[in-house]
Amino acid sequence: MATDRAIDRRSFVAGLGAALGSALAGGPARAGAPVYVACAQGPDGMQRVCAFTGEGRLLFETALPERGHDVAAQPGGRDLVVFARRPGGWMAIVDRDTGAVTKVVLAAQGRHYYGHGAFSADGRLLWATENQVETGAGVLGVYDVAAGYARIGEISTGGIGPHDLALLPGDGAARLVVANGGIRTHPRTGREILNAGSLAPRLAVLRPEDGTVEEVHDLGSDLADLSIRHLAVAPDGESVFGCQFAGDPLAVVPLVGARDASGRVRLFEMPEDDLISMDNYVGSVALDPSGAIVCATSPRGSVAAFFERATGRYLGRRRMSDVCGAAPGAVAGTFLVTSGNDGVAIARVPDGDLADLGAALASAVWDNHALRI
Repeated sequence: MATDRAIDRRSFVAGLGAALGSALAGGPARAGAPVYVACAQGPDGMQRVCAFTGEGRLLFETALPERGHDVAAQPGGRDLVVFARRPGGWMAIVDRDTGAVTKVVLAAQGRHYYGHGAFSADGRLLWATENQVETGAGVLGVYDVAAGYARIGEISTGGIGPHDLALLPGDGAARLVVANGGIRTHPRTGREILNAGSLAPRLAVLRPEDGTVEEVHDLGSDLADLSIRHLAVAPDGESVFGCQFAGDPLAVVPLVGARDASGRVRLFEMPEDDLISMDNYVGSVALDPSGAIVCATSPRGSVAAFFERATGRYLGRRRMSDVCGAAPGAVAGTFLVTSGNDGVAIARVPDGDLADLGAALASAVWDNHALRI
Protein backbone atom coordinates (compact mmCIF):
# COMPACT_ATOMS: atom_id res chain seq x y z
CA MET A 1 0.00 0.00 0.00
CA ALA A 2 2.82 2.42 0.80
CA THR A 3 4.33 1.79 -2.63
CA ASP A 4 0.99 2.43 -4.35
CA ARG A 5 0.57 5.71 -2.48
CA ALA A 6 4.08 6.82 -3.47
CA ILE A 7 3.28 6.07 -7.12
CA ASP A 8 0.00 7.98 -6.80
CA ARG A 9 1.81 11.01 -5.43
CA ARG A 10 4.46 10.94 -8.16
CA SER A 11 1.78 10.54 -10.86
CA PHE A 12 -0.27 13.38 -9.47
CA VAL A 13 2.64 15.81 -9.19
CA ALA A 14 3.80 14.85 -12.68
CA GLY A 15 0.32 15.58 -13.98
CA LEU A 16 0.56 19.10 -12.62
CA GLY A 17 3.45 19.94 -14.92
CA ALA A 18 1.17 21.73 -17.35
CA ALA A 19 -0.72 23.47 -14.60
CA LEU A 20 1.91 25.99 -13.62
CA GLY A 21 2.25 27.13 -17.22
CA SER A 22 -1.49 27.52 -17.76
CA ALA A 23 -2.19 29.92 -14.90
CA LEU A 24 -2.80 33.66 -15.28
CA ALA A 25 -4.81 33.24 -18.46
CA GLY A 26 -6.79 36.44 -18.04
CA GLY A 27 -5.17 38.68 -15.44
CA PRO A 28 -6.85 40.20 -12.41
CA ALA A 29 -10.61 40.59 -12.16
CA ARG A 30 -12.29 43.97 -12.39
CA ALA A 31 -12.85 45.44 -8.92
CA GLY A 32 -16.24 44.42 -7.56
CA ALA A 33 -16.93 41.84 -10.25
CA PRO A 34 -17.95 38.39 -9.00
CA VAL A 35 -15.34 35.68 -9.50
CA TYR A 36 -16.20 32.00 -9.79
CA VAL A 37 -14.22 28.78 -9.60
CA ALA A 38 -15.24 25.45 -11.13
CA CYS A 39 -13.72 22.25 -12.48
CA ALA A 40 -14.02 21.41 -16.15
CA GLN A 41 -12.69 19.31 -18.99
CA GLY A 42 -11.10 21.32 -21.77
CA PRO A 43 -11.43 20.74 -25.52
CA ASP A 44 -8.14 18.82 -25.38
CA GLY A 45 -9.58 16.35 -22.84
CA MET A 46 -7.45 17.75 -20.00
CA GLN A 47 -9.10 18.13 -16.60
CA ARG A 48 -8.79 21.61 -15.11
CA VAL A 49 -9.85 23.95 -12.35
CA CYS A 50 -10.74 27.37 -13.72
CA ALA A 51 -11.46 30.84 -12.37
CA PHE A 52 -13.56 33.30 -14.36
CA THR A 53 -15.59 36.46 -13.87
CA GLY A 54 -19.35 36.79 -13.88
CA GLU A 55 -18.90 38.60 -17.19
CA GLY A 56 -17.39 35.51 -18.82
CA ARG A 57 -13.67 36.36 -18.76
CA LEU A 58 -11.31 33.49 -17.95
CA LEU A 59 -8.77 34.39 -15.25
CA PHE A 60 -6.83 31.14 -14.94
CA GLU A 61 -7.06 27.49 -15.83
CA THR A 62 -4.93 24.99 -13.96
CA ALA A 63 -4.49 21.44 -15.20
CA LEU A 64 -5.47 18.49 -13.01
CA PRO A 65 -4.43 14.91 -13.78
CA GLU A 66 -7.89 13.60 -12.81
CA ARG A 67 -11.44 14.91 -12.66
CA GLY A 68 -12.11 17.41 -9.88
CA HIS A 69 -15.44 17.92 -8.14
CA ASP A 70 -15.99 20.80 -5.71
CA VAL A 71 -13.83 23.67 -4.44
CA ALA A 72 -13.61 25.29 -0.98
CA ALA A 73 -12.27 28.81 -0.46
CA GLN A 74 -10.29 29.81 2.63
CA PRO A 75 -11.88 32.78 4.44
CA GLY A 76 -9.46 35.70 4.54
CA GLY A 77 -6.77 33.73 2.72
CA ARG A 78 -5.52 32.80 -0.74
CA ASP A 79 -6.12 29.05 -0.69
CA LEU A 80 -8.61 27.21 -2.84
CA VAL A 81 -8.95 23.49 -2.12
CA VAL A 82 -9.95 21.36 -5.11
CA PHE A 83 -11.36 17.95 -4.21
CA ALA A 84 -11.17 14.88 -6.41
CA ARG A 85 -14.41 13.36 -7.61
CA ARG A 86 -15.56 10.60 -5.27
CA PRO A 87 -14.17 8.15 -4.38
CA GLY A 88 -11.18 10.44 -4.60
CA GLY A 89 -7.69 10.07 -3.22
CA TRP A 90 -6.42 13.67 -3.32
CA MET A 91 -7.10 17.32 -2.74
CA ALA A 92 -5.05 20.07 -4.36
CA ILE A 93 -4.31 23.46 -2.77
CA VAL A 94 -4.44 26.22 -5.40
CA ASP A 95 -3.51 29.90 -5.08
CA ARG A 96 -6.69 31.85 -5.82
CA ASP A 97 -4.76 34.74 -7.41
CA THR A 98 -2.38 32.88 -9.71
CA GLY A 99 -3.93 29.43 -10.13
CA ALA A 100 -0.64 27.79 -9.09
CA VAL A 101 -0.85 24.47 -7.22
CA THR A 102 1.00 24.91 -3.93
CA LYS A 103 0.41 21.51 -2.34
CA VAL A 104 -1.22 18.13 -2.93
CA VAL A 105 -2.68 16.20 0.00
CA LEU A 106 -3.45 12.50 -0.34
CA ALA A 107 -6.20 10.74 1.55
CA ALA A 108 -5.15 9.02 4.77
CA GLN A 109 -4.61 5.28 4.87
CA GLY A 110 -7.97 3.52 4.76
CA ARG A 111 -9.88 6.67 3.80
CA HIS A 112 -11.10 8.29 0.61
CA TYR A 113 -12.57 11.71 -0.05
CA TYR A 114 -16.19 12.28 -1.03
CA GLY A 115 -15.59 15.44 -3.06
CA HIS A 116 -16.45 18.26 -0.63
CA GLY A 117 -14.96 20.22 2.25
CA ALA A 118 -15.44 23.37 4.32
CA PHE A 119 -13.19 25.78 6.19
CA SER A 120 -13.67 27.06 9.71
CA ALA A 121 -14.75 30.71 9.93
CA ASP A 122 -11.20 31.81 10.77
CA GLY A 123 -9.68 29.76 7.95
CA ARG A 124 -7.42 27.78 10.30
CA LEU A 125 -9.06 24.37 9.85
CA LEU A 126 -10.43 22.43 6.91
CA TRP A 127 -12.98 19.65 7.29
CA ALA A 128 -13.31 17.13 4.45
CA THR A 129 -15.99 14.46 4.02
CA GLU A 130 -14.37 11.03 3.97
CA ASN A 131 -15.18 7.33 4.01
CA GLN A 132 -13.76 4.88 6.54
CA VAL A 133 -13.27 2.33 3.80
CA GLU A 134 -13.45 -0.97 5.68
CA THR A 135 -16.48 -0.11 7.83
CA GLY A 136 -18.29 2.34 5.56
CA ALA A 137 -18.67 4.85 8.42
CA GLY A 138 -18.64 8.51 7.45
CA VAL A 139 -16.02 10.80 8.97
CA LEU A 140 -14.78 14.33 8.63
CA GLY A 141 -11.04 14.55 8.28
CA VAL A 142 -9.68 17.55 10.20
CA TYR A 143 -6.78 19.42 8.58
CA ASP A 144 -4.53 22.12 10.09
CA VAL A 145 -3.99 24.79 7.43
CA ALA A 146 -0.95 26.43 9.03
CA ALA A 147 0.73 23.03 9.34
CA GLY A 148 0.53 22.49 5.60
CA TYR A 149 -2.87 20.79 5.76
CA ALA A 150 -1.63 18.11 8.11
CA ARG A 151 -4.44 15.74 9.06
CA ILE A 152 -4.82 16.15 12.83
CA GLY A 153 -7.85 13.97 13.48
CA GLU A 154 -11.29 12.90 12.40
CA ILE A 155 -14.85 12.98 13.75
CA SER A 156 -17.96 10.96 12.97
CA THR A 157 -20.57 12.45 10.65
CA GLY A 158 -23.42 10.50 12.24
CA GLY A 159 -24.04 8.46 9.09
CA ILE A 160 -22.55 6.79 6.03
CA GLY A 161 -21.62 8.28 2.69
CA PRO A 162 -21.17 11.92 3.75
CA HIS A 163 -21.05 14.10 0.67
CA ASP A 164 -21.53 17.84 1.09
CA LEU A 165 -21.09 19.84 4.30
CA ALA A 166 -21.39 23.47 5.33
CA LEU A 167 -20.58 25.69 8.27
CA LEU A 168 -23.65 27.11 9.99
CA PRO A 169 -23.64 30.83 10.87
CA GLY A 170 -23.34 31.87 14.50
CA ASP A 171 -21.05 33.52 17.03
CA GLY A 172 -20.66 30.54 19.37
CA ALA A 173 -18.95 27.19 18.91
CA ALA A 174 -18.71 26.04 15.29
CA ARG A 175 -21.54 23.85 14.01
CA LEU A 176 -21.59 21.94 10.75
CA VAL A 177 -24.46 20.52 8.74
CA VAL A 178 -23.56 17.33 6.87
CA ALA A 179 -25.44 15.63 4.05
CA ASN A 180 -24.93 11.93 4.75
CA GLY A 181 -26.00 10.43 1.46
CA GLY A 182 -26.47 6.97 2.98
CA ILE A 183 -24.60 5.30 0.10
CA ARG A 184 -21.66 3.04 0.85
CA THR A 185 -18.85 2.82 -1.69
CA HIS A 186 -15.35 1.36 -1.88
CA PRO A 187 -12.37 2.56 -3.93
CA ARG A 188 -11.99 -0.88 -5.53
CA THR A 189 -15.51 -0.69 -6.99
CA GLY A 190 -15.56 3.03 -7.76
CA ARG A 191 -19.02 4.63 -7.60
CA GLU A 192 -20.93 1.36 -7.36
CA ILE A 193 -23.59 1.41 -4.61
CA LEU A 194 -22.69 -1.40 -2.22
CA ASN A 195 -25.82 -1.12 -0.06
CA ALA A 196 -28.52 -0.83 -2.71
CA GLY A 197 -31.93 -1.35 -1.15
CA SER A 198 -30.72 -0.41 2.31
CA LEU A 199 -29.60 3.20 1.98
CA ALA A 200 -29.43 5.23 5.18
CA PRO A 201 -29.59 8.94 4.25
CA ARG A 202 -29.26 11.33 7.18
CA LEU A 203 -28.97 15.09 7.58
CA ALA A 204 -26.77 15.70 10.60
CA VAL A 205 -25.75 18.73 12.63
CA LEU A 206 -22.58 18.38 14.69
CA ARG A 207 -20.05 20.32 16.71
CA PRO A 208 -16.59 19.66 15.24
CA GLU A 209 -14.80 20.90 18.36
CA ASP A 210 -15.73 17.78 20.33
CA GLY A 211 -17.48 15.62 17.71
CA THR A 212 -20.92 15.90 19.33
CA VAL A 213 -23.71 15.00 16.90
CA GLU A 214 -26.56 17.33 17.91
CA GLU A 215 -29.18 16.33 15.36
CA VAL A 216 -29.79 13.48 12.95
CA HIS A 217 -32.73 13.69 10.56
CA ASP A 218 -33.99 11.06 8.16
CA LEU A 219 -36.85 11.54 5.71
CA GLY A 220 -38.93 8.57 6.81
CA SER A 221 -39.25 4.98 5.63
CA ASP A 222 -41.11 5.96 2.45
CA LEU A 223 -38.08 8.00 1.34
CA ALA A 224 -35.34 5.65 2.55
CA ASP A 225 -33.85 5.56 -0.97
CA LEU A 226 -33.64 9.36 -1.20
CA SER A 227 -29.93 10.14 -0.88
CA ILE A 228 -29.27 13.59 0.63
CA ARG A 229 -26.38 15.03 -1.38
CA HIS A 230 -25.87 18.80 -1.54
CA LEU A 231 -26.33 21.86 0.65
CA ALA A 232 -26.68 25.63 0.62
CA VAL A 233 -26.91 27.61 3.87
CA ALA A 234 -28.77 30.91 4.24
CA PRO A 235 -27.63 33.77 6.51
CA ASP A 236 -30.39 32.90 9.00
CA GLY A 237 -29.03 29.36 9.36
CA GLU A 238 -31.60 27.51 7.27
CA SER A 239 -29.96 24.72 5.27
CA VAL A 240 -31.38 23.83 1.87
CA PHE A 241 -30.63 20.32 0.64
CA GLY A 242 -30.91 18.53 -2.70
CA CYS A 243 -31.39 14.78 -3.12
CA GLN A 244 -30.92 11.94 -5.59
CA PHE A 245 -33.37 9.04 -5.62
CA ALA A 246 -31.87 5.55 -5.87
CA GLY A 247 -35.15 3.59 -5.69
CA ASP A 248 -37.79 2.70 -8.30
CA PRO A 249 -36.99 4.91 -11.31
CA LEU A 250 -40.70 5.28 -12.02
CA ALA A 251 -41.39 6.74 -8.58
CA VAL A 252 -41.97 10.48 -8.25
CA VAL A 253 -40.54 11.84 -5.00
CA PRO A 254 -39.64 15.32 -3.67
CA LEU A 255 -36.01 16.22 -4.29
CA VAL A 256 -35.45 19.53 -2.47
CA GLY A 257 -35.99 20.42 1.17
CA ALA A 258 -34.74 22.56 4.03
CA ARG A 259 -33.87 22.37 7.72
CA ASP A 260 -34.56 25.64 9.51
CA ALA A 261 -32.54 27.05 12.39
CA SER A 262 -34.87 25.40 14.93
CA GLY A 263 -34.23 21.95 13.44
CA ARG A 264 -37.55 21.55 11.59
CA VAL A 265 -37.21 19.73 8.25
CA ARG A 266 -39.61 20.26 5.35
CA LEU A 267 -39.75 19.20 1.71
CA PHE A 268 -40.56 21.52 -1.19
CA GLU A 269 -43.40 20.70 -3.57
CA MET A 270 -43.40 20.91 -7.36
CA PRO A 271 -46.05 20.22 -10.00
CA GLU A 272 -45.75 16.57 -10.97
CA ASP A 273 -44.71 17.22 -14.58
CA ASP A 274 -41.98 19.59 -13.44
CA LEU A 275 -40.82 17.14 -10.78
CA ILE A 276 -40.70 14.32 -13.34
CA SER A 277 -38.51 16.54 -15.53
CA MET A 278 -35.84 16.47 -12.77
CA ASP A 279 -35.36 12.73 -13.43
CA ASN A 280 -35.03 11.93 -9.69
CA TYR A 281 -31.69 13.74 -9.51
CA VAL A 282 -30.47 17.05 -8.10
CA GLY A 283 -26.83 17.75 -8.90
CA SER A 284 -26.38 21.02 -7.03
CA VAL A 285 -28.28 23.58 -4.94
CA ALA A 286 -27.55 27.28 -4.43
CA LEU A 287 -29.07 30.44 -2.99
CA ASP A 288 -29.22 33.79 -4.75
CA PRO A 289 -27.32 36.73 -3.15
CA SER A 290 -30.38 37.69 -1.09
CA GLY A 291 -30.79 34.16 0.27
CA ALA A 292 -34.47 34.28 -0.68
CA ILE A 293 -34.46 32.10 -3.81
CA VAL A 294 -33.27 28.51 -4.21
CA CYS A 295 -31.84 27.00 -7.39
CA ALA A 296 -31.76 23.20 -7.78
CA THR A 297 -30.18 21.76 -10.91
CA SER A 298 -30.67 18.42 -12.61
CA PRO A 299 -28.07 17.45 -15.22
CA ARG A 300 -30.03 14.28 -16.01
CA GLY A 301 -33.16 16.27 -16.67
CA SER A 302 -31.34 19.30 -18.17
CA VAL A 303 -33.39 21.53 -15.87
CA ALA A 304 -32.74 24.27 -13.31
CA ALA A 305 -35.68 24.67 -10.91
CA PHE A 306 -36.32 27.62 -8.60
CA PHE A 307 -38.15 28.03 -5.28
CA GLU A 308 -38.97 30.76 -2.80
CA ARG A 309 -37.07 29.64 0.26
CA ALA A 310 -39.33 31.06 2.98
CA THR A 311 -42.47 29.32 1.71
CA GLY A 312 -41.09 26.56 -0.50
CA ARG A 313 -43.23 27.97 -3.33
CA TYR A 314 -42.19 26.74 -6.75
CA LEU A 315 -41.10 29.56 -9.10
CA GLY A 316 -40.59 27.63 -12.34
CA ARG A 317 -37.74 26.11 -14.28
CA ARG A 318 -35.33 26.79 -17.12
CA ARG A 319 -33.97 24.26 -19.58
CA MET A 320 -30.22 23.98 -20.16
CA SER A 321 -28.58 20.85 -21.49
CA ASP A 322 -26.66 18.97 -18.74
CA VAL A 323 -26.91 21.89 -16.31
CA CYS A 324 -25.38 21.13 -12.90
CA GLY A 325 -23.18 23.81 -11.33
CA ALA A 326 -24.99 26.67 -9.58
CA ALA A 327 -23.80 29.68 -7.58
CA PRO A 328 -25.14 33.09 -6.51
CA GLY A 329 -25.18 35.70 -9.25
CA ALA A 330 -24.12 39.33 -8.96
CA VAL A 331 -27.47 40.68 -7.68
CA ALA A 332 -30.61 39.40 -5.98
CA GLY A 333 -32.66 37.02 -8.10
CA THR A 334 -29.73 35.82 -10.23
CA PHE A 335 -27.67 32.65 -10.42
CA LEU A 336 -24.66 31.54 -12.40
CA VAL A 337 -25.20 28.05 -13.85
CA THR A 338 -22.74 25.78 -15.66
CA SER A 339 -23.29 22.93 -18.10
CA GLY A 340 -21.46 19.95 -19.52
CA ASN A 341 -22.84 20.71 -22.98
CA ASP A 342 -23.91 24.33 -23.09
CA GLY A 343 -21.31 26.59 -21.48
CA VAL A 344 -22.06 29.03 -18.65
CA ALA A 345 -25.07 31.30 -18.24
CA ILE A 346 -26.82 33.71 -15.86
CA ALA A 347 -30.36 32.81 -14.79
CA ARG A 348 -32.73 35.59 -13.72
CA VAL A 349 -35.62 34.59 -11.45
CA PRO A 350 -38.57 34.65 -11.54
CA ASP A 351 -38.59 36.34 -14.97
CA GLY A 352 -36.01 36.21 -17.72
CA ASP A 353 -34.27 33.70 -19.93
CA LEU A 354 -30.78 32.31 -19.48
CA ALA A 355 -28.11 34.77 -20.62
CA ASP A 356 -25.08 33.01 -22.09
CA LEU A 357 -21.67 34.24 -20.86
CA GLY A 358 -19.96 33.81 -24.19
CA ALA A 359 -17.51 31.78 -26.20
CA ALA A 360 -14.55 31.94 -23.80
CA LEU A 361 -16.34 29.53 -21.45
CA ALA A 362 -18.45 27.60 -23.95
CA SER A 363 -15.85 25.08 -25.11
CA ALA A 364 -15.35 23.46 -21.69
CA VAL A 365 -17.30 20.52 -20.27
CA TRP A 366 -18.16 22.02 -16.88
CA ASP A 367 -18.32 19.70 -13.92
CA ASN A 368 -20.83 19.40 -11.06
CA HIS A 369 -20.26 22.54 -9.01
CA ALA A 370 -19.45 26.24 -9.17
CA LEU A 371 -18.24 28.45 -6.31
CA ARG A 372 -18.48 32.22 -6.05
CA ILE A 373 -15.42 33.59 -4.22
